[in-house]
Amino acid sequence: MATSHIWVYGIIVEAPKGAAEKYYSFNNFLGELDPKASDYTVHIYSPGGDVFEGQAIYNGLINTGKKIKVLIEGVCASIATLIAASADPGQLFINPNSQFMVHPPKFNNISGDEHQLRTGAEQLAQIKTLLVSVYRKRTGLPEAQLRAIVDKETWMLP
Repeated sequence: MATSHIWVYGIIVEAPKGAAEKYYSFNNFLGELDPKASDYTVHIYSPGGDVFEGQAIYNGLINTGKKIKVLIEGVCASIATLIAASADPGQLFINPNSQFMVHPPKFNNISGDEHQLRTGAEQLAQIKTLLVSVYRKRTGLPEAQLRAIVDKETWMLP
């Protein structure tokens, strides 16, 4: 059994049919899974993208039950940071000329009546709670400190 590589390069979104290679989706992830692999190395170069697509990729990695190593090879931002958090302890590496950015979850192009907008705001709060929970397990930092880091959109260097 050997290491299998997963390449999270591009915007994380369910890409339209025939889209350019600048997108990465859960379906791309499924296509890269190798059931014979002993472990996975995940390469990340992504500005982030769709929260739900990213959550599915993170959960898919965790659910393999295999050792996960993550290499950040450029920008790792927004929901891509959740995927990076799938790394086993001591197995998250960021290249010297890379950046890492977290921010509060957002909806693009949202519309609706007051009830739909409140529901959307509640959903964003739930998503932030889930993200902070994963970051807390990963870093050991207090929840309040992590919420402050996320809330102010924080760019980090290696």
